[in-house]
Amino acid sequence: MTRSVLVVGGGISGLLAARRHALAGDAVTLVEPEPVVGGAVAATTFMATHGAGGDRAAAEAEADGSAALTDLEINAGAEAFSVTSGAVEELLDQLGLADAVVSPAAGRGSRLVSDAGSLPSPRGGLLGIPGRTLSREVRTVLGPVGALRAAADRLLPASIGLRPGVTIGQYVRTRMGRRVVERLVAPVVGGVHSADPETLELTAIQPRLPAAVREHGSLAAAVRALRPGAGSATGNGAATGRAATTTGRGASATSGAMTPGTAVRSIRPTMAELPRALERTLGEHGARIRTGVGVVSVTRTAPGGGDGDGFPGAAGIPAAADGRAAWSVRLDDDSSLHADVLVLACPPDVSAHLLREPEPELAAAIPEAPSSPVRLVALALDAPALDDAPSGTGALVAPGTEAVRAKALTHASAKWDHVREAARGCGEHLHVVRLSYGRPGEELPADDTAREQTGGRSALMDRALADASFILSTPLTREHLRGARAITWDRAMRQAKPGHREALDRLSALLKPRMDLELVGSWRDGTGLDAIAAAERRRLASDLPSDTAAPELPSPPSTPPQSAPPQSASPETSQSTPTEGSAA
Repeated sequence: MTRSVLVVGGGISGLLAARRHALAGDAVTLVEPEPVVGGAVAATTFMATHGAGGDRAAAEAEADGSAALTDLEINAGAEAFSVTSGAVEELLDQLGLADAVVSPAAGRGSRLVSDAGSLPSPRGGLLGIPGRTLSREVRTVLGPVGALRAAADRLLPASIGLRPGVTIGQYVRTRMGRRVVERLVAPVVGGVHSADPETLELTAIQPRLPAAVREHGSLAAAVRALRPGAGSATGNGAATGRAATTTGRGASATSGAMTPGTAVRSIRPTMAELPRALERTLGEHGARIRTGVGVVSVTRTAPGGGDGDGFPGAAGIPAAADGRAAWSVRLDDDSSLHADVLVLACPPDVSAHLLREPEPELAAAIPEAPSSPVRLVALALDAPALDDAPSGTGALVAPGTEAVRAKALTHASAKWDHVREAARGCGEHLHVVRLSYGRPGEELPADDTAREQTGGRSALMDRALADASFILSTPLTREHLRGARAITWDRAMRQAKPGHREALDRLSALLKPRMDLELVGSWRDGTGLDAIAAAERRRLASDLPSDTAAPELPSPPSTPPQSAPPQSASPETSQSTPTEGSAA
């Protein structure tokens, strides 16, 4: 009997869940309130700016036949993915996108910016936690006293600092000292995760870390073991190097992973090729996708109930195979859809709201994971002084840095060869730079970029130019600005507060016996494409019939990767969210 499956939410988690059910032969419909699917894995183009730089550049482009800047597609959210588990690369192989995978430009590091200046980011870290506490780069950032305090970690018993609900800030401070938290961890957690390390639960963001510390004896040793490309496995199957050998491409991705940038990959021309490929795959398997329509309510219907316009044969759908009643979903266009299986690929608060009436116990078990809004500002700069990439691939900014409001910057055309080539098609010295704004508790700078379209001047553009000038150590003015784009992600970055891991375990126990309901998303599986794809790969393997050979998969960790996210953790390994892990 073919099951009808309704997926609510067309982000990557929803698309992957829909794909899994479509591959299983289910009749799938996916609904998404936005005009396109993909969520934070999106693309956009530049808006031409008003003023000397933009006007002059437009005239020059018209004269010499250069490509129009407004046709240059750039990432509007996630600009890369981690190779920690190899799950994303395996998925891309299956979708026919293996040849579109690209690596960061070799030999360029990144920076950490604070009131003390701009310093090279230490290599080989995890969430900013150094793997080698006395390296020259770590000593430069922490100073001799701070580095010696961090090195004392190896003298402490492995159990020191570990307790239920401990935050990443509390734990690292206990083991390595205050300077590591303030100068290394806070810029990474804030810039990559839009989170405060003092409130972000350790086991929610790195569930494998405590076991690795117990096995290897210190926090620094655990970081070295968990880094992509590490040569040894931890007792709970956490060796990311082993996991990445799932495919040949994944194996090569981790070679030399101690070099900045080698733990992430991207897709040419933009990451938006991933949701586009998933959408094509769903179409090929007969799935129906409805965009621009939202869900108003969810109810349970009696067997045989319903007369909506949902799936083929949806009218009068019988009870699900296990005897439970079917689901009925009311949309904001006053139509209804009905299904045997409901998949909610929504933010946790949305899922809790939709389930409050039909499933109050489940709704109450969904943990709160407040969002931190993020505003990205992309700049197209005609600036020969940036040709030598003065800050490498970009920088993360320490909280409290007086001269800069941005929390991170990615020099995209220095980091990615394909971005540089595309930018040069619009001008010999054109550079693409992305800045990220929005730490927890901070008010986002107002988006007044629409003024540029009517001859006015955007304060946000001026702020971004000033921040980019400081971070890149290069004077940048309106004369250099050819185009810009501001993108706001209100709900993409979820905060795992203390108790999140325990709450998820309780929720999983409630969902385990259910065959008619699934809850998916980064708030359950972990922030970033790698965590999401790895979780979906495990679900796909568990759904295979018993007489079907499962694909070769790495052993899953003993604790679900609840936020392995941005997978992993240093700027070098975490570009899978709408924030800027510029060091990546």
